[in-house]
Amino acid sequence: MEASPFDYIKQFWRENEVQMFSAKETQLYFFFLSESNRQYWRNPFGCSTQRITNNLGISRQTLCRLRKKLQDRGLITYEEGKNNSIVPCYGLLIKSKDSIMQNVTINGTQNGTVNVAPCETADGTIIKTHKTADNKSTISMEEPLPLDRLQNILCDDREWIMRIKEYLGKQGIKLDETNIGNRLEGFFLYLQTGGMKLKSLADTQKHFVNWLMKKECSKGNKQKPLSPQQVGIKLTENNPNKFKNISEW
Repeated sequence: MEASPFDYIKQFWRENEVQMFSAKETQLYFFFLSESNRQYWRNPFGCSTQRITNNLGISRQTLCRLRKKLQDRGLITYEEGKNNSIVPCYGLLIKSKDSIMQNVTINGTQNGTVNVAPCETADGTIIKTHKTADNKSTISMEEPLPLDRLQNILCDDREWIMRIKEYLGKQGIKLDETNIGNRLEGFFLYLQTGGMKLKSLADTQKHFVNWLMKKECSKGNKQKPLSPQQVGIKLTENNPNKFKNISEW
């Protein structure tokens, strides 16, 4: 039976219960649903990269990262376009309810809850692996990692972003999660432009906070140009300097 729009929506929120999607991942997925609907529920459907980035207000780099996350979760397929003749092609996928819990490796926590996270093998099998709430259980804080992987980890770490927001608030700097995410994207672009290839998670977190503080404080501490001040003397009626030429003073 052909899947209905509600099937895609229910599947999305069911996957969200397993591991939460970021706000931008959610926005992109529902944009794909809307785009399929706009094309009379064509699936797969074509959609240009520029249309997506313009509608969502994101960069091409961010789109690639978000698209990869949705692919890894088994929700979409993607085929690259060809020059200007063929636009990229996207497909919406439906997994059976049973398949979501198939090939699952379960690890209990101290309180008896289960934390699982999906990954995709070469043959397309969705496997759930153990992951802690902070998304770093299998990652050493000192292990050098590629910048794109670090960016994915930190963009998805809501707890860390909320701590940054709280810290900035105590310094008198008001930034919400979206703004911090945008600053994080700019930070990684800064690292890449500087030729950085690998960096540890701990060093990246520390570097970003210092970089962000310096950037935001420099914005807030910009000195306004001083208003011109009049310099001179007040001459009274009986002052001997009243009729002197002061143009050369």
